[in-house]
Amino acid sequence: MAWFAITFAFAVPSMLVMFRDDSGLTRRTWIQSLIFAASIAAIIAICCGKGKP
Repeated sequence: MAWFAITFAFAVPSMLVMFRDDSGLTRRTWIQSLIFAASIAAIIAICCGKGKP
């Protein structure tokens, strides 16, 4: 769970910067950013959490 939280905290701002457009941060931008950040965090948590009970 810690890997997911740490990665999610770093991925959300990165995704917001990547997905924002000229009109700023819209609802669509937030949704896309949260979905992609959760996907990235899940992959990192699975890869880095292997071997731990």
